[in-house]
Amino acid sequence: MYCPPMSVFAGRTAVITGGSSGIGAAVARDLAEAGAHVVIVGRRAAVADTVVAGITADGGSAEFVIADIRRGGDIDNVISRATHHTGKIDIAVNSAGIFDRMRDFDTYTDDEWDDLIATNLTGVFRCMRAEIAAMRGVGGSIVNIGSTVAHRGSHRASPGYVAAKHGVLGLTRQAALDTPITQVRVNSVSPGPTLTDMAAPLVAEGPEAVRAALTPLNPMGDFIDPARIAAAVRYLCSDDAADITGVDLIIDGGQLARL
Repeated sequence: MYCPPMSVFAGRTAVITGGSSGIGAAVARDLAEAGAHVVIVGRRAAVADTVVAGITADGGSAEFVIADIRRGGDIDNVISRATHHTGKIDIAVNSAGIFDRMRDFDTYTDDEWDDLIATNLTGVFRCMRAEIAAMRGVGGSIVNIGSTVAHRGSHRASPGYVAAKHGVLGLTRQAALDTPITQVRVNSVSPGPTLTDMAAPLVAEGPEAVRAALTPLNPMGDFIDPARIAAAVRYLCSDDAADITGVDLIIDGGQLARL
């Protein structure tokens, strides 16, 4: 049986929204390897069950709670289930989100805007509100998954997506102001182009196609490995980062340095 190389989070509970795929799944695996009991939150039970099975097969501790972060009742249920395991929540990673591609402002519809903001901004706010309430006075760490588009515009992402990611960065900084009162540290990680399922069509074209597409975006000319984002999240949640709050850690291969 697999024995986690680290036990820095032994006895701690971590809630990861969007933990069934992409960056969220990488974070779930990483924190479980570090000893945390991981509560994976998402809407797709079959996919999440696969991640949970992989973690438990490797000797980790994980469970899945089905939830839609657009619904306050679902979020309350997540917090209730998560606190049942150890009586508290120590770590929360808000990774759930949706993506829509570029639309001109004059053709971007109300429905597209409302759906994107409800998930990527309002949903994150509601999760943070519940997480902070559960951690208040006890202490904990929250990490929001942002994006490089929180710092710029984008020819690829829609107005709603860019606005929401700017908003997540604002929520992170605003919540961090309450750290002395709540004892909750709040930070964010903003990845550049990341090697998730969305990148599969380009990856299938081969390394040269990847370099040609990404070199104009970042000097490294490659996708960011989700495992490296997970490692950054682990650090921000650890006691080694006890003095860090209100920070956005950019992992983008030098993309923003080029602007």
